[in-house]
Amino acid sequence: MENHKILIAVPIILALLSLVLIGFNGLEQGVDLKGGSQAELQLLGSVTPSELEDTLDAKLNTNNIKVTSNGNNKVTVELENNINSSTFTSAINGKAKVISYNEIGPVLSEEAMGQIYVAMIFAFLFMAITVFVVFREPVPSVAIILAALCDILIALGGMSIFKIPLSIASVGALLMLIGYSVDTDILLTTRLLKRREGTVEERAKNAMYTGLTMSFAAIAAMGILYVVTKIIMPEATTLSNISAVLVIGLIGDILSTWLMNLGILKTYINWRQSKKQEKYNVSSSSSKNKSSKSKEEASEKESKLGLKDKLKRKTEVEDDEVMSKIQEELEKIDNMEEIEENIPKSEKSSKKKSNKKQKTKGNKRKAKKKKGKGGK
Repeated sequence: MENHKILIAVPIILALLSLVLIGFNGLEQGVDLKGGSQAELQLLGSVTPSELEDTLDAKLNTNNIKVTSNGNNKVTVELENNINSSTFTSAINGKAKVISYNEIGPVLSEEAMGQIYVAMIFAFLFMAITVFVVFREPVPSVAIILAALCDILIALGGMSIFKIPLSIASVGALLMLIGYSVDTDILLTTRLLKRREGTVEERAKNAMYTGLTMSFAAIAAMGILYVVTKIIMPEATTLSNISAVLVIGLIGDILSTWLMNLGILKTYINWRQSKKQEKYNVSSSSSKNKSSKSKEEASEKESKLGLKDKLKRKTEVEDDEVMSKIQEELEKIDNMEEIEENIPKSEKSSKKKSNKKQKTKGNKRKAKKKKGKGGK
């Protein structure tokens, strides 16, 4: 088995492992999806985020409180329950100043989840239609869709490992990842199927050079954004979540595009070339058979024509011999007539007289014989 066929399984295995991780660890949902309350606070004095979290646990009688430090003594507090602002302000007990406070009801969260599902379905649907219209071949289209699906699963598995919440922002990052995955996969498929310059390996190397350059540039940009938001702007959790999801997804896209999709396309191209070669061999063998049959027929015709020519020539030769013999006889007759014409008349009369004498002698002998028979 060739190496590219073995490498096809690597992204698929990673996608399956991501599904197992999601099944065991689950995905942490943000407040904008599961509902609850969210507040941004400015800590007062020497209060730490952990002290504020303990105070809220004691005052609100709930364990589902998440306090995230944003730097500059600013924190973000997320509560799973809907608590009105006055109750929350009294629970703080003067340890922090409320900058903003939002309550997200379950109706809004359910609506947001429904929109997310619709967006994901439409993204894959339009992607599949676009890819099939461009290439008009099922195997490359399925390979591109499968690669995009593996990218999404690997990104979700990374979110489960690093506890990145599933929020509207992270879902937007996943949709961006689908578009980027389709872009690199179409680049690879176009280079391999549409172009004819060079061998398959050469076209694959050129596409890989361009695609990896694009991917590493995007990973570097998203990595810089993540570092900046974590160090300089820790309150920008939305940007940090988006950049983290994209970095994980782009790494997965490198594996799914240049291992799985490339392996599928190479296998498909080799299969298609073998089919063409088989058809060519069949057509060439049939044409050879036809040519051999035509040659045999032509040779038979030539042999028949040769026999006819031989017979014609033979008859012509025989006719010539007969005619020459007849001509010889005619010449002999002509010569005899000329000889007779040259004989003198005296010789002719003497010959006639001698012939008459001979005839009379013969008649006399016959008469004597008859008389002798009568006397007896």
